Amino acid sequence: MEKNQIERNAEIEVEFIDLSYEGMGVAKVDGFPIFVENALPGEKGKIRITRVGSRFAYGRLLSLSEESLYRLPVKEKDRVLNHTIPLQHIDYDRQLVFKSKLVKDLLAKEASLSGIEVKDTIGVENPWHYRNKTMVPVRSNKKRMETGVFENRSHRLIPVDNFKINLLGMDEIVSGVRDILMEFNEKPYDEKTHTGNIRSIIVRMGYHTGEVMVIIVTRSKSLFPQSKIIPAITEKFPNVVSIVHNINREKTAEHLGSESKTIFGKDTYQETILEKTYDISAHSFLQVNTPQAERLYSTLIDCLELKGTETVLDAYCGLGTISLSIANQAKQVIGIELIEEAVSLAHSNAELNQINNVEFLSGSVEDIISTIDTKLDVVIVDPPRKGLEPDFISEIVNRNPEKIAYISCNPATLVRDLKLFVESGYSVNLIQPVDMFPQTVHVETCVLLSHKNSHTSAPSL
Repeated sequence: MEKNQIERNAEIEVEFIDLSYEGMGVAKVDGFPIFVENALPGEKGKIRITRVGSRFAYGRLLSLSEESLYRLPVKEKDRVLNHTIPLQHIDYDRQLVFKSKLVKDLLAKEASLSGIEVKDTIGVENPWHYRNKTMVPVRSNKKRMETGVFENRSHRLIPVDNFKINLLGMDEIVSGVRDILMEFNEKPYDEKTHTGNIRSIIVRMGYHTGEVMVIIVTRSKSLFPQSKIIPAITEKFPNVVSIVHNINREKTAEHLGSESKTIFGKDTYQETILEKTYDISAHSFLQVNTPQAERLYSTLIDCLELKGTETVLDAYCGLGTISLSIANQAKQVIGIELIEEAVSLAHSNAELNQINNVEFLSGSVEDIISTIDTKLDVVIVDPPRKGLEPDFISEIVNRNPEKIAYISCNPATLVRDLKLFVESGYSVNLIQPVDMFPQTVHVETCVLLSHKNSHTSAPSL
């Protein structure tokens, strides 16, 4: 169907046949795709066309004549969270099926990867209240300092006090800190005029330890009166072990600025993962779902089947959670991390856990790997969403490790990179999705590769 046959604001009846990678319902009119929020495969209903492009259109759901058995009711007040938790209207078991299918569909597009088995996605016991970190913007709403979410494609803040996916107690800390700042006459940030002071409130909490770090992000270096704000926060929330004042002077959508000062307690808070304890700073990366991180790392350990004789490279090692989790099973672990603060924390975390067969190197993985003289038996990569650089993949292949483990937070770049590894003589032994982010479209995937001429077989998990 030509796009000019579908007009903006037209109201039409459609049947939804699929979910897009963004979690939108997909309908087709004479083969022309239309994407609609809050719609599920198998449903029929009336939509209004809101936007028409050359290859697809978007619509808004007006009513349903047939509902899916997998639809869950969503309270009206929670619909403002649709862009934060876009799968909240879908039964959790179907969310897991969707995430496995997402990986399978991307693999099927590559001839060298099609037909490879994708395991069922490992789900969580409780798909709510799992996030150990929340970053909440602060703005003025009806002349009151509010915390919440931005309306889609807008900078208008909608007040929210219950985000539904943060660990229990975290939302109350955000609201409590906001009210304390308001009580002492701090003003919310206005991004149009670049005035006001309080930009964000960030809370990090240890799932196992209960320790809390509060980060208050301001436009200026002022946070007054600290002598009253700090005791007000710590008296109301006694599990707060650290309060950090972060300054972000830039006109940017980024939450954190480059300047931070600890104004109460420690520079870090602690969390425990697989019985190892970690110090975590305001800027540290940590998987936001601690129980699922433990399942992910356990999957990694099981599939590698280390014998204690291997030298393992952990690329993008961060503060050392993977390196230290596998250290007891390996002869030596070498971690590489670009951010110097993370490397320093990785060293201190190794000392904290009395682990001495690990080494952490600071720099880019592309530069550092060529300086390592030791034979690498196993390489683990856990890159950001953009995946791996082709030159780094070539360097890994040239080092000839027996096994490569790839932990990915982006299936699209994972498939792109797996294609290069397979073309270079590696075979895929395991693809195991893990649901780190229930109610969202994101999925983490653990992949094991080995030499095609090795005797490594698919591990039984």
